[in-house]
Amino acid sequence: MSFLNLKSYRFPILCIVFFVGLTTALAQETRRQDTAEDELDLKALLAAIKQHDALLKSGEGEVVYTLGELPFNTDIHSNPDTIIITGTIAFNAENTRFDAEETPFHSQGKTTILTPSGRWEIVPHKNRKPNYAFNTEEQPQLINPFHDVDPRRWITLRHKNLATYLENKNFQITGREGFKGMLCYVLEAKDGDSTEKIWIAPEQGFRYLKHESQFPRPVDALDSEVPMEALWLVRTITSYQQYGEIWFPKAVFHESTWLDFKPKDPIISGQQLEIKHFKINHDIPPETFTVDIPDDAMIKVNREKQKLSKAEFLKRYGQQ
Repeated sequence: MSFLNLKSYRFPILCIVFFVGLTTALAQETRRQDTAEDELDLKALLAAIKQHDALLKSGEGEVVYTLGELPFNTDIHSNPDTIIITGTIAFNAENTRFDAEETPFHSQGKTTILTPSGRWEIVPHKNRKPNYAFNTEEQPQLINPFHDVDPRRWITLRHKNLATYLENKNFQITGREGFKGMLCYVLEAKDGDSTEKIWIAPEQGFRYLKHESQFPRPVDALDSEVPMEALWLVRTITSYQQYGEIWFPKAVFHESTWLDFKPKDPIISGQQLEIKHFKINHDIPPETFTVDIPDDAMIKVNREKQKLSKAEFLKRYGQQ
């Protein structure tokens, strides 16, 4: 190729190079603008959480709840402190029903129904009539594992409303980070020596995938094995399944342990919830949440020592 021909090609080549460079620069700028537009501030993020939470109206399915020391061991002879509760749960906006199955050595079969007016517990027996109890007083969670078999409790970190909790605790967005293949908003709150972080996934209905709390754990000053400055770590990891627009828990794992400290006899406790065969936002018959009281039933109410007959109960409390 002659020098003259080479000069004739130079201008088109320069134009192509310039065009490619300009296109690349514009594409990068567009991506930067799109990213900036996709970024949410705290107010918008909390609003998105509330919006998606409001989509959940009702649900029904099976749950398996495990509570005990880690690692879990379902052999009752080697780890008698492990508790396993299996059963079915149904809920709507006002009511919840949980039918716990009888499991050898682990849990007793029992039906629990929560309504706006109170809490029913019906315990069947093989050789005598069932026990009926009605309580208008909320029981402490420490002696009532029923609360944690409800997947909705884990969606909200055991609070009534996750967005309200994050706002009241003064959480702030610290950045975005990947977790389990999802790009999450990372929010953090600090209170003295305690820190709390949560990973929110927009791709999964603005549910949280991970939550961690670190705080000084009060210990016995005479226990030389545990230093007073030791930090206690509480972590919850949740995976979800999609039902239309709604992301509902599929599995929850919760653990409590020492951070960067391993005593000879570590105190490591955990909870695990598995959710199976769930239906979301379908019609649940109203009778699911009512109690058919036999005429000869005797009902224990709150802390009263004397049980009430069906007639006395209905006279005092009405049909529940």
